[in-house]
This record gives sequence, structure tokens and C-alpha cells, in this order.
Amino acid sequence: MALRIELDGYKPGVAKFLAQKWKGSSEIDMLIQRNQDGYYLSDLNQWAPEKSWHTVENMSVDNEQLTGQVSEWLVDTLLSQGNQVRFLIQIRDKQNENYIDGGVVSIADTVFASTALNVQVALPNDEQVIAKPELANESTVEEETPLIEESSMDTEKTMLAEPVEAETISEPEPEIPLESVKSKSRLGLIVAIIIGFMMLIGIALATWYFFFFKKQSQPITPVQISAQCSLNNGFTNDLTFIQQCLQTKPEVDAIIQIITEAKKAEKCNIAQRLYANQAQQNAKIAILYAKEYDEKFYENNSCFKADKETAIYWYETSLNHDPDNTLAKNRLAELQK
Repeated sequence: MALRIELDGYKPGVAKFLAQKWKGSSEIDMLIQRNQDGYYLSDLNQWAPEKSWHTVENMSVDNEQLTGQVSEWLVDTLLSQGNQVRFLIQIRDKQNENYIDGGVVSIADTVFASTALNVQVALPNDEQVIAKPELANESTVEEETPLIEESSMDTEKTMLAEPVEAETISEPEPEIPLESVKSKSRLGLIVAIIIGFMMLIGIALATWYFFFFKKQSQPITPVQISAQCSLNNGFTNDLTFIQQCLQTKPEVDAIIQIITEAKKAEKCNIAQRLYANQAQQNAKIAILYAKEYDEKFYENNSCFKADKETAIYWYETSLNHDPDNTLAKNRLAELQK
């Protein structure tokens, strides 16, 4: 997902749509997905688990920028979900349905729902009444002051009148012979040396077991990847390759390895599609996908570019599957500052 998608204000219920880095035509379909539960927009304010593509007309493309306007069906629906929900829009080229790209939507503060037309602005001349605090009665304060002074004087007199208890003098404890102390300290030192020596022997044995015996007895087995998921099987269509690979139901680690190999081979379409498909279902892959866009973990490559909003989207998606993930929580807190 490499597109930068933005909604900017035009008028209530209508927004300007912009998708940068779009390499398709102006005839498109849209698929809108929210990260709250992975549901797709099916109709105005209606969400369902099934994918639903929406044809969007009157769009134009200029210098890899897809622009146009979207109306209430999209604007009102997105704004009604609240500020905590984020949305992923996938765009499909109707002239070449194998070309699908997308990105996380950035909604400007100038975008308003159609209901904003009915909002009445409050009159500017409304007066605000500020209640003045009541003044304390000066005579009451003056009368109370002597009482405070008298009570403090009485307290001082009482304290002076109290008898002071004499301190009891305790008898000194008998002295312990110096020779006895020295012999005990020597014995303790010898015992400590013996215990420390035994601990060192135990640590050495544990280290030997871990680095030599255990590694030899448990060799690391590489992740098994089926022929359908091999990037060397001579496929001609990325989408067909992904579909055939996923039909074999590969393990999570195998999918991660395929994505890594696709990045190295600069088969970016495969890496992006596998990420987007599997990150919706698996917290581990969602976090890895978020890291691809997170500036803290980003490493320069031809498939992904650092993008704060996209990183936030996938971190939030990972928390839907693993709410207690500390890394996702910490990175979200940092990115949302």
C-alpha cells in the first residue's frame, strides 16, 4: 500500500479526494475498510465483513495524482465513526483490474458532514454573567482573631506545664572478646569463598550446556515453503501467485519469509499485497507491516516509504488481535503525540 490518500474540505457532505502515486486510469472502484473490526463499507453507514467495491465517477489523473470529489456516502460515513477509527482505502483500476493499490486515509479538519448545514451559529452578542464572590465580613474576622491568639497561648502554657520524663539510662552490654570476633569472621569468609567457587562452577556448566550440547542436540530447522509459494516458480501474474500460495495455507513464519524475499527481489507488489491481506488476520504480521512505515524502524527500500498515518493504522490493527502487545501500545502513544 503505497498511496497517500487525503480528504480535504469542500462543503458540508462533500470532500476533495486526492490519491498520490496512482499509476492507473481515472476509472476506478473503491474498497473502504475500517481498522476497528476489519469490516468493509457496504452502504451509507453500513459495514459488513464481505468486501464491497464502489464505483467512483468523475475522477481525473494528472502526474500520478488521482483527484475528484466524494459525497455523503463516504464523507458522512467516515466522520460518523469517530476520531479513534482509521480507514484503509483500496483503489482498483477498472481498465486493468489486476492493478490495485491503496493507503490509509488522512481526513483534514476542514471536512464536515452534511448535517453541518443544519447547525445554527450562536449569536456573538450573548452575554455571560459572571457571579462575583461574596466578600468576607470584616467585623467577623476581627472578632475571631483574639480567640485564635488566646487558644494558642493556652496551648503554650499547657505544654510548659507538662512534666518532662527523665530518660532511663541503660546499662552497657558486656563486650565480646576481639579474638572470638576475628575467628568468626575468618570462618564466614572461608564459607563465602567456597559458595562463590561452587556458583562459578555451576555457571560454567550451564554455559557449556547451552552453547554446545543444547545447540548440537536441537538443530534449527528452516521454514518450509511450498512450490506454490516460491518466488522462483516462473509465475507471470502477481495476483495469481498470491492466490495459489495462500491456498496452501502457509504458516505465519513462511508468509513472513516470502515477504522478506519479495522485498529483496524488489517484487514490491507481492510484498505489499501479502502484508495487507495477512495483517488483517494476524497481529505479528500487522506489527511487522507497521514497522515498514514507522520511522523508528524504517530501513530504506524500494517497496515502502515511511508514513506515520499508515504505521498508526497497522499498529491499531495489531491491537485488535493482541490488545496487550506492549510494542504496539508504546509506538502508538509515541506516534500520536
